[in-house]
Amino acid sequence: MKFTIPLIPKAQKRARSAAVNRGGKFFSVTYKDEAQELAEEKLITFLIKYRPEILFDGPILLGVKAYLPIPKSKPKKFKASALAGEIRPTTKPDLDNLLKHLKDCCKGIFWLDDKQVVGYLPETGKYYGTPARWEIEIREMG
Repeated sequence: MKFTIPLIPKAQKRARSAAVNRGGKFFSVTYKDEAQELAEEKLITFLIKYRPEILFDGPILLGVKAYLPIPKSKPKKFKASALAGEIRPTTKPDLDNLLKHLKDCCKGIFWLDDKQVVGYLPETGKYYGTPARWEIEIREMG
C-alpha cells in the first residue's frame, strides 16, 4: 500500500511534565504539548482515508519519505540541487522523531502496535520537496 499525505512532516515532541497540587499533595503529571496534539490530529485525519478494512497483525516493513520545505533564504542553486535530490536535509527534525510521530499516529489505523514494524524500506529518509509531504509505503512481510 502506497499513499501521499500533503502535510509538512512534523516530529514527535517530548512529553511534558508538571507538578500539580491536589489537596495539599503534589503529583507529577505528564502531558502532550498542544501543538503536538494538533499535529497528530491533522495527520490522523489524512491517514484514516487509507485505512485498510482489517488492521495488519503481523510483521510490517515501512517506507517513509519525509519531504521537508526548502528554506526560502537559500539561493536558487541550493534550491535546484535540493529538488534534484543532490542535497538532503541535515537539520532538525531528526529522522527518528519523524518516524516516531508517524508510527504513533498509524497505531490503530494500520497496525495494532509499533512493535510490528520490523524494518524500513530502502529510500526511507528526509528529503527536500515542493510541496512538503509524507510519502508512505506499508508492506506486510510474508
